[in-house]
Amino acid sequence: MTVRWGGVYPSISAAATFAHPLLNLVLVIACTPSIQEKDGLFVQQNRCPFTDAIARRSMNRTATISDSPAPAHAIGGGKDAVKSARQRAYDGLRAGILRGDFPPGEFIEEASATKATGVSRTPVREALSRLAAEGFLVLHPRRGAMVKPISTNELFDLYDVRLMVESHAIRRICRDKQPIPQLLFDLCDEHEEIADGDHLAFADLNHRFHETVVAAAGNAVLCQVFENLRANLTRVAMLSFQLGVPRVREGTSHRSIAEALAAYDEAKALSLTQEHLSSMPRVVASLSDFGQSK
Repeated sequence: MTVRWGGVYPSISAAATFAHPLLNLVLVIACTPSIQEKDGLFVQQNRCPFTDAIARRSMNRTATISDSPAPAHAIGGGKDAVKSARQRAYDGLRAGILRGDFPPGEFIEEASATKATGVSRTPVREALSRLAAEGFLVLHPRRGAMVKPISTNELFDLYDVRLMVESHAIRRICRDKQPIPQLLFDLCDEHEEIADGDHLAFADLNHRFHETVVAAAGNAVLCQVFENLRANLTRVAMLSFQLGVPRVREGTSHRSIAEALAAYDEAKALSLTQEHLSSMPRVVASLSDFGQSK
């Protein structure tokens, strides 16, 4: 698998300083391009896929944003069959990481991954490469793919940056009277229809809601920052389920945030978002019992 750069990004001098310490972190994250797949290559791009998705949605309300693979009955032979095997390997390994079947710090062997996903070694290698590019794995030469550990310090930093990004997006939406995408309310409907216990579906839909909020602010760099948080945010959501951390009902909480945004009520939307994200510090506090490193 080849990784190709889709653009040129400025290097940041180690001597550079900024007025706010978090700005350094945001700039570094923002200069990390997103991963897009094209013709079998994982291409790094500096675009905002969420803004594009919302634009498509406004043109065709029947369209939906989904990372789900094509249904089996729609997949034919040849190249489509290869893509299906690659997607099955990716979905299976990603779900295993998020469920904790592959604990942090553990190496995923190709042979066991092949057996677990039911596909050959080539799609498994491609899936491992993609998961590493997304931040789920760390590839070690001659050792294989290790599930990336998450430390409590990293989670505290993650919470700070996420709250900063989403709060800024809310302020821009309300102050600039940005259009509120119908997709926000559609995702609330989907959330309320998910069966209890389907934690992975909850986690994925939760991320789609928040990325749509960030995209609605109309800032491509802000979208890029949030996209680079995806892997760890999804893992935090799954950890909260595994640890039994009390959570508000996601669909209800999301709908309240969407309604506040639709009314351009900045104070209410900020308060609801801060309350909604309050489970993250509780997850961090529970990590010592879960065996995570500090």
